[in-house]
Amino acid sequence: MIQQLLKYTAAGCMALALFAACKKSDSFLDKRQTESLTEQMVFADSAKTLSFLTDMYVYTGCDIIHDRYTLITSVVGNDYASFEDMTSHSVSYYSDPQASFITGASTPKNFFSNNYYKTYYIKIRAANQYMAKVKKSPLSPAMQVRTAAEARFLRAFFYSQLVRLYGGVMIVSDTAYDLATPMVYKRNSFKECVDYITAECDKAAADLPSAMEQPAADYGRITRGMCQALKARMLVYAASPLFNGGAISNDPQLQPLISYSSAYDATLWQKAADACKAIINSNEYTLFETETNASARPGYSYWKMFLLRKNSEYIMPYMFSPNTKIEGSRFPVSRGGSGWSTPSQNLVDAFGMANGKATSSPGSGYDPKFPYTNRDPRFYCSVIYNQATVFNNSTKKMDPVDIYKTWQGQLTADGLQAYSTKTGYYSRKMANDSTGRYTNQNRVLPVIRYAEILLGYAEAINELNGPTQEVYNIIAAIRRRAGITPGADNLYGLDAGMSKEAMRGIIRNEYEVEFNYEGHWYYDTRRWKTAEVTENRTIQGMMVTKQQDNTWAYQPVAVLNAVFLYPKMYFCPLPFDEVNKSNDLIQNPGW
Repeated sequence: MIQQLLKYTAAGCMALALFAACKKSDSFLDKRQTESLTEQMVFADSAKTLSFLTDMYVYTGCDIIHDRYTLITSVVGNDYASFEDMTSHSVSYYSDPQASFITGASTPKNFFSNNYYKTYYIKIRAANQYMAKVKKSPLSPAMQVRTAAEARFLRAFFYSQLVRLYGGVMIVSDTAYDLATPMVYKRNSFKECVDYITAECDKAAADLPSAMEQPAADYGRITRGMCQALKARMLVYAASPLFNGGAISNDPQLQPLISYSSAYDATLWQKAADACKAIINSNEYTLFETETNASARPGYSYWKMFLLRKNSEYIMPYMFSPNTKIEGSRFPVSRGGSGWSTPSQNLVDAFGMANGKATSSPGSGYDPKFPYTNRDPRFYCSVIYNQATVFNNSTKKMDPVDIYKTWQGQLTADGLQAYSTKTGYYSRKMANDSTGRYTNQNRVLPVIRYAEILLGYAEAINELNGPTQEVYNIIAAIRRRAGITPGADNLYGLDAGMSKEAMRGIIRNEYEVEFNYEGHWYYDTRRWKTAEVTENRTIQGMMVTKQQDNTWAYQPVAVLNAVFLYPKMYFCPLPFDEVNKSNDLIQNPGW
């Protein structure tokens, strides 16, 4: 496969162009061609040149898009699942590809990521083409330099996605292969890949404007801050237990492909901390916090952030034209949705209380008879539970959702059995539940936001030095923006004098609830080497029953028996057809 992918013509790459991604028709990211073009035609015309580049931007949203079918139909095929559906956080209405993956039934022939492998290498080849040919285009010299840097970043981004899924992969550098070019078909080491990606981010950053320097009309194009953020993300990832002292294979050929040496190296955390701190010190980004009034919902800033096209927190946005696609894919039928992706009880249990305490902690105030009372406000911004209020287009007001009527496809007088929840919940993360399915939202989606950089820095510092005051301050800031109450001690639910291990648990829980449905959990459970626990247990839902006295009874029920096969499921398998083409292309462990 990869030989053909890396030898695609410009016409082949251009034929993969999809839909426009920005609000205004005159925006840079709207100038995209969908017809088949020759390489000579593309780089002889400035609009077609930019359109060729813009097509690469579309594929940066694979982890966060509400359904991957809309994004990459021509490459992936019929796949309505979100990336979160590949984890214990969510259950897709559609059985595949989640069911075969979650239950451990996948093989290298049918693994869900096979088409990502193809997609990302196609785009890497396109980036190489662009950087090689843009100097022959009619673009101005300044635009040639800037857009070449954008292509360089996009190439690094696609490599980072491959590395997070597969470990070390084949780096083709600047070569845009054609049919006459010989190839050495072999994976690079994990270290080589991380070093290459971070170095490419530095190179791209040198020729790109900061977010503050970027003209408003160029919002969405690659900036220096995006380069720094991708570098920080990769260094936090690489310093984590799966790659740093926790190698899952001692095979001398395989181990370098999936980790650093088997010995733990604290300097990797220092590199991660330094990369995150550089972004913090730039003062270009802040947590989004807006003025609220007494009637505003708890966690208003957290909710509002996802409905804005531009805010102080989004470092790398995935551009989206005004639409109701998230509401349409996630809301229940009674609210004009399809309920494709439904949160699990496993995710719901991760949310603590409004006072910052875990539901199991003494003094949390949690009552299992009223499981949705006084929870972390991020819960109310993320999950539609029984009797949660969501805008009802029929009554034109916020009305409670009767989850019990649509549970597990039960036939009802309302005819709501189609697309009913498998878990007793629906998702509203990044959705507008106050206007509903019928009002377009002028938003974009966050591929990387500042909260990730803050948590990455807190994680790195905690691993190096334990829970310093800096670490406490960062967790408190994130919880404050979420709407957690400060408490009499002003610690936002944190305990004083915590150990490194206790703070590590807090930080990981913050990742889980803060970034739910943003495409993080799959990668986080693997880099922490916790997936063998969190992804190796029953995915649960909540059975809701209405009692004769009009109260509610809640009973956790098994929805899907998740299986995490160690060690194989820590990495995706290289596609079957790929490893069959070369004895030098080593398959990942267990596959």
